[in-house]
Amino acid sequence: MTPPPRPRTPRDELQDTTPHGDVYLRRLIRAQLGLALLALAAFGGLVGSLPLLFLLAPGLQDLTIAEVPVPVLIVALPLFPLIVLLGLLYQRRADAIDEAFRDVVDEQPP
Repeated sequence: MTPPPRPRTPRDELQDTTPHGDVYLRRLIRAQLGLALLALAAFGGLVGSLPLLFLLAPGLQDLTIAEVPVPVLIVALPLFPLIVLLGLLYQRRADAIDEAFRDVVDEQPP
């Protein structure tokens, strides 16, 4: 009598490129794409709002603080830290997605 076959793990499914393994891979790619599109929308919203700000408040273009034009200050001071924060949040979430995928793939059969 032969022993029952051992259950296939997600790692086996991915290595053998089975349709079930493709589902795991598609879910990972979809999660990464969703995160990238969200980051792109947030970045576009930050950068795209600046021309709108200058259009709605045209007086800002003529103001200066310590001989530095206000539009330069608006772009340099709050925007760069926000972009760095967005990048850090993106990296943190991307690592969480990868870790969740690794947890599924490294799952041991019962």
